[in-house]
Amino acid sequence: MAVPEYKLSAVLCGHSMDVRCVATTKEYCILSASRDRTAKLWHPEGVKDFVNVVTYKGHKNFVSCVCWLPPCESFPEGLVITGSNDNTILGYNLQDAKIQITLEGHENVVCWVTPGRDSGILISTSWDNTAKIWNVNSPQSAPLTLKGHQAAVWCVVELGNGTYATASADKTIKIWRKDGGLITSLAGHTDCVRGLAVASPESFLSCSNDASIKLWTNKGECLNTYYGHSNYIYSISTNPGVRDGFASCGEDGSVRVWAAGHCIMQARLPVHSVWSVVCLDNGDIVTGSSDGIVRVFTKDPARYADEVTLKAFDDEVEKMQSAAEQEIGGFKLSELPGPEALLEPGKTDGQTKLVRRGTNVKCYSWSMAENTWNEIGDVMGANPPSEGKTM
Repeated sequence: MAVPEYKLSAVLCGHSMDVRCVATTKEYCILSASRDRTAKLWHPEGVKDFVNVVTYKGHKNFVSCVCWLPPCESFPEGLVITGSNDNTILGYNLQDAKIQITLEGHENVVCWVTPGRDSGILISTSWDNTAKIWNVNSPQSAPLTLKGHQAAVWCVVELGNGTYATASADKTIKIWRKDGGLITSLAGHTDCVRGLAVASPESFLSCSNDASIKLWTNKGECLNTYYGHSNYIYSISTNPGVRDGFASCGEDGSVRVWAAGHCIMQARLPVHSVWSVVCLDNGDIVTGSSDGIVRVFTKDPARYADEVTLKAFDDEVEKMQSAAEQEIGGFKLSELPGPEALLEPGKTDGQTKLVRRGTNVKCYSWSMAENTWNEIGDVMGANPPSEGKTM
């Protein structure tokens, strides 16, 4: 019997700028955080639809991350937690969006927030090169700071053994004791490490700008490396709907579903960047992307979107791919000269020129000594290296 494929289930429109983060709360609710300076709560309605029931406001800059902090002593209803480019963390009532706490201490963009395993514990990371552990039951108390990375700390998770793992733009993952002491530093990735996810009580996953995903033991042994994305991988989430499964997304405009280390499905979105992915308990996959839309994908045929919506989505993807094929290395093919441009001599030694040859782009360098254009090679569509500081 064939395994049902993931298809689009719902399209959640409401944000006016990039959706930088998606998260889940109780009862299959979805949280989204956006560059439009808001976060939103989406409540399921019917079999497959969602409705925006609350919008959280208060930040003075982009909202870069969001999570649900479960009920604790001081907040028996739990809190919606957001982090922002204004360097602050806000905690809201879930239903009425009233701000209950403001946490200040980071000196740069707060790019990740997540609950700890103990009640009332919140963990955050920042471009200030640190992670912080807060106790919201005593918000006036100074947080514990994990300090040691040499660049932005993009993500943190509490592992099954109670230690913390942090991922950084310095290309390392660090493992920390609960008291903040450094246990070890892992140097397996070759570019910024962007996301982490707990895979099991004994292991965790990491994703990176080097387009790879790695599986590690909690002690720091790399068990495997997985490839599939063609560009930066921004986010990763374990998938309860697939055995040994997880989902990932990134700059190649795709979300991918993995099982036992193999990519079993990929869905292209009509966007340049899929910033965030999270899996619901029912196995559905939620994405946030650069077009400001939250999308839900499902493998349950009963929750597939209607045929009109599916066709519109497929048409958008096809249009996006067609446009991408007409652009290489950031240059539109239609605007580049053909081989006839090589008939004109260069003006200086080493001058470069891009020339369209069919669907390829060649780079040539002018040699004054030889009085000719020498081919250097093909122009590829890869992005230039960066520290990953893009919000």
